[in-house]
Amino acid sequence: MNSIYTPIRKDPFSKIEEEFDYEILKIGKFTKKPPLINHSIFMNHFKILFFLQGCCRVIVEDQEYRVGPGDLLVVPINAFYTVSSEGEETIEFFFLHFTVQPVHKIARFIESLELTQILVLHDTINEVLVHQLQHTIKMVNEQQPGYYLEAVLLLQSLMLRLRILRQEGNHQQSASPHVRSSEETVFNQCVRYLQEHLNENITVDKLCEIAHVSQSYLYRCFKKLVQQSPSQFILQFKLQKSQELLKTTDDSITAIADATGFSSIYLFCSTFKAALGLTPTQFRKHFKNQGSGF
Repeated sequence: MNSIYTPIRKDPFSKIEEEFDYEILKIGKFTKKPPLINHSIFMNHFKILFFLQGCCRVIVEDQEYRVGPGDLLVVPINAFYTVSSEGEETIEFFFLHFTVQPVHKIARFIESLELTQILVLHDTINEVLVHQLQHTIKMVNEQQPGYYLEAVLLLQSLMLRLRILRQEGNHQQSASPHVRSSEETVFNQCVRYLQEHLNENITVDKLCEIAHVSQSYLYRCFKKLVQQSPSQFILQFKLQKSQELLKTTDDSITAIADATGFSSIYLFCSTFKAALGLTPTQFRKHFKNQGSGF
């Protein structure tokens, strides 16, 4: 008897996916009754939102997106956006936050998916995906054996599907082409440097040096884009990353202080408490694996 089979070889999409190591930061389900009004958001990682119920308006710069049941929202790293609910229906969605390791692969990941701005995929969520998300979230919440790998495999499957949808060009709503201003270019250079040198003592002078601009121009860029001074933004960036590490790792407080560029554990703890009202240890105890999906 002759057997018939199709040889299995690595296809181009699979080869691309092999380049990236994903780190899952959090996964869960968000539910809130309206109103949800003008939540300004910035996070230094990627996130995917899977809308089950309710409608929201998402605004990025001068672009407006509307998302509702069945839609999938992909938010790139360091995106600034505001969210508000529409109507009276309860807002309900799954969320998955992740990053790419090591840091130098992030730019390649963004390029490979053309993920330079928020992406909305309409009518993308089906019952199979909902079941997968529910199962993975249950495993994570119960800390079942293999829960982290389950979450990574789910993300890899989603990334593969996203690549296919991007190629087909179906169901997607994209913003009109956006020409970056000189302020955005400077700001993005600074953010990229912060990501790659977070464990160092980063100063405003250093950001001026790498962006080749004066302090007054750097200040103008940051105030225009994020309504903060460069020094305020540096501190926020470090504190945000430290919160992620406290929530998602078992690293010691000293290790997290080092990883986020604080010169001493005392400075880290005092700065953290002044900003959040809790010590790093208290924060980890009360907020690990908690928080909004946005």
